[in-house]
Amino acid sequence: MLSPLTKKRFRAFKRIKRAWYSLIALMVIYVVCQIVGIISPVENIKPVKSTSLNDYRKPVIEKIYDVKTTRFNISQSGEIFDFEGDEEVLSKIKLDNSDKNIIEKFSDNYNITKKISNDYTRYFLEPKVSPNVTLVEYPPSEVSFPFAPCKEHPFGLDQSGRDVMMLVIHGMRIALNFGLVLAFSGMLIGLIIGSVEGYFGGRVDILFQRFTEIWSAVPFLYVMIFIGSTIGRSFSILLICYAIFNWIAVSYYMRAEFLRLRSYTFVEAAKCQGFSASRIIFGHILPNALTPLITLFPFLLMGAIGSLAALDFLGFGLPPMTPSCGELLKQSQADPSAWWLIFFPASALFIVMLLTVLIGEGLRDAFDPRQKSVLS
Repeated sequence: MLSPLTKKRFRAFKRIKRAWYSLIALMVIYVVCQIVGIISPVENIKPVKSTSLNDYRKPVIEKIYDVKTTRFNISQSGEIFDFEGDEEVLSKIKLDNSDKNIIEKFSDNYNITKKISNDYTRYFLEPKVSPNVTLVEYPPSEVSFPFAPCKEHPFGLDQSGRDVMMLVIHGMRIALNFGLVLAFSGMLIGLIIGSVEGYFGGRVDILFQRFTEIWSAVPFLYVMIFIGSTIGRSFSILLICYAIFNWIAVSYYMRAEFLRLRSYTFVEAAKCQGFSASRIIFGHILPNALTPLITLFPFLLMGAIGSLAALDFLGFGLPPMTPSCGELLKQSQADPSAWWLIFFPASALFIVMLLTVLIGEGLRDAFDPRQKSVLS
């Protein structure tokens, strides 16, 4: 049974419409991704044969314009030089190359441009009639990947000929599962370490704090590169490596909460009754210290999804050919004209992260007691 305070906070969260609808939308996305993963597993995403796209091959038609323009120069002595154009025009000019006669002979059929220089006069004759157009048809080119969106594949195909829509759905399924497991594991490890630090204090607190500071200074990316090059890349290895670094922020919050709550009267009363430390920590202090843990969860989930996409983009994430939005974004670097490899994965990441942020803000507002406080 939920406590009255928890029910009150849940009702406050439901009143925040943007957060409530974002939670519903995120749950729908998660369920759809899981159902698609069951109906069509990752192994069924196979490259499309190029012959199935022959209907989208179109011949290339080239238009050749036959423009019979004429350009020539006439020196002061009447000599024609630097002539380019129709021989018929040349024969007419040679009969009489005076300026007046040239304009009279050709003004009906040509637009005449004349430029006078010191040593010669330059003429440019452009036909008034439309030029003859010749259409030359070339056979259609071979189908190549990545392939643009079409009727059968509305999100297009990637460099391997796999359907981008299925890759995005499976990639989001893996990212959501990865984020949920990572967020829960980080919360659990951070909760245990932070509660021990905050409850016992003293030397125990100092010892764990120094260990946390040293551990946080270890470069995570270098560790991932080393492990990936020696052991290999897999979902489990990536999850374990990330989980051993993801608890640090949670431990700081939980330590602060336990340091604040351990001096409260109900904790002193529990100690006087002889309760064990584990019972006081998990039975009395923890239920009153869940506010930062719950409000942090959506942001931990968003950070895990973004980190997985970033690692896949850099090439240190999941194994090759595993569906991932980061891997699709990496493919787009090789072919910047393949806009569908950027737009659809980036849109999926943006929507999921936006929904997660709205949920986190709603939880923070619903669980924040300071909004209900009144200064006297």
